[in-house]
Amino acid sequence: MYIKKLWVLITILIILIIIGITSYKNQQVVQDNQLEMAQNDEKSFPSKSIQIVVPYAPGGGTDSVARAFARTANNYFTEPIVVVNKLGQGGARGLAEGLFAKPDGYTVTLVTTEINTLAAFGIIDFDYSDIEPLMLLNSETGVVVVSKDFPFDTIDELVNYVETTNKEFTIGSAGKGSIWNVAAGKVEEKTKIRFEDQYYDGTSIAVMDVLGGKLDIVIAGISEVIDHIENNQIKVLTVLSEERIAELPEVKTFKESGYDFSMNTWRGLALPKGVEPEIRDVLLEGFTKAVQDDDFIELLAKLNLQYDYREKETFELFIEEDYLFYKNFIESVENNNR
Repeated sequence: MYIKKLWVLITILIILIIIGITSYKNQQVVQDNQLEMAQNDEKSFPSKSIQIVVPYAPGGGTDSVARAFARTANNYFTEPIVVVNKLGQGGARGLAEGLFAKPDGYTVTLVTTEINTLAAFGIIDFDYSDIEPLMLLNSETGVVVVSKDFPFDTIDELVNYVETTNKEFTIGSAGKGSIWNVAAGKVEEKTKIRFEDQYYDGTSIAVMDVLGGKLDIVIAGISEVIDHIENNQIKVLTVLSEERIAELPEVKTFKESGYDFSMNTWRGLALPKGVEPEIRDVLLEGFTKAVQDDDFIELLAKLNLQYDYREKETFELFIEEDYLFYKNFIESVENNNR
């Protein structure tokens, strides 16, 4: 009787061991299959569309750069490159959603100077060190514009007027901490012109309000206003470049009017941190071909957008230096009570 029970126990034990071994092998097969699928996904990247997140409204300079680039980059990928506009909070919303998306390579962000200005202002709780820069695409000069019916034609005339009056002028920007809002602070400090800030989801929308007479002044990239200037719909008071620009050779720079200040904006591509190196390299390979493609360069020229390509390592250093500049710059503006 005892021996019979012993054999039953041994048989049960053997069955359990066999079941355990089989289960382990099945689990190992599943894990191996999952690993193989993941490896195949990496090898086949991209297997769906890639988004370029733009933190501002359609029609502005940032949006135009993104769409020109996507159009050219589509020639170098098997899946489409799609531009998605994420508006709000002076660019903060789009930057956050794009740069902290799932790091699978399917979300790329068109980063702008605001990654540094917003961080320096403390408006966003991340900065250049929390992202993976890929390349610089473009830089652009700022111009101070008003409607065609504005009573003054130059910054000098406006400054002379405000010296005898306390009149305040409305000025539009993409929000506190945006690049042209920062520029407005410095123009106000240098000239003593008093501004009342009006915030928009993009500079292009503010330009529309200048055209409609709802807003006095806006600082914008030259590409965002050149058509309106050529059609005599708006006037340029001054340009914020170091030297006069080819598009407006007759317009004095802010420096020529006696103010030691200039400012431009820039735009580039970045990924969330944590993207697999193999996937990042696929993106870099295709994007590098696109940014050096004559079609992209010609598209920017037609849009009056300056081509300013810098590869990954140079762009990383550029962003770091730019952040330190704005951190010091904004501290000086805030010390002047803006």
